[in-house]
Amino acid sequence: SAPGSSLARHMDERHEETKGPRGWLLPSRRSLSWLIYLSDTGEGDIAGEGWDARINGGLLRTFPQKHYRQHDETTNNSSYLEKTVDCGSHNGNLQVGWLLGYEIEENEQQSITHPVFLDSWFDFTNPYTGMAEPHCILYIVREKPGQTDHNPMEIEYITGPWSTEAVPGNVLEFLHTRAELESDQPVSPPLFLNSKYARQFSLLEDRQAWMKGSIPDGAEIEDFVPTRGTLVVFD
Repeated sequence: SAPGSSLARHMDERHEETKGPRGWLLPSRRSLSWLIYLSDTGEGDIAGEGWDARINGGLLRTFPQKHYRQHDETTNNSSYLEKTVDCGSHNGNLQVGWLLGYEIEENEQQSITHPVFLDSWFDFTNPYTGMAEPHCILYIVREKPGQTDHNPMEIEYITGPWSTEAVPGNVLEFLHTRAELESDQPVSPPLFLNSKYARQFSLLEDRQAWMKGSIPDGAEIEDFVPTRGTLVVFD
């Protein structure tokens, strides 16, 4: 790259339903991106100790969800009310958003943030024709309520099924608009199963927020110094 160049916030891969009519043409959606740092980050004892982003020219900025800690043993403990699953994909369905966690002040516990997945092949029976038709639906996966320490995980739908053929324009814009609308007022018929789901839903790819330079809802900034020889892979 030329001196002073940068790579804007972006996603390398997204759900087929968000790509329009051409989304399902390819036999696979698997993509793999990688970068290797060649920067001289200083001569300190700690890798990257001498690196100053303002002087040396940048770093890798990420926006992990503050209350999503599936693999962090220091935070995924009794302070959280429940557990969730790996983000990214579930049963072949790609993630399109987050169901944001919220703080519960009475007992200082924390509702965890769940990845939201889009299933494009939900089995829906058309009430007019009686025929089975594939529809879209959003869901999370949470721990099934019970009394044991290792409760099974189960799918919890947060919207009703819908047909993309009935959606005007982009699917992501549709979800964003409906979430905002149903957060504040009753809508008939609703998309989200309740207003709480609508209020907590946040898009994974919120381009309106990106254009403003805003931090994604529920996220925190985590920077990584480009230490020479570091390989970063995005799957």
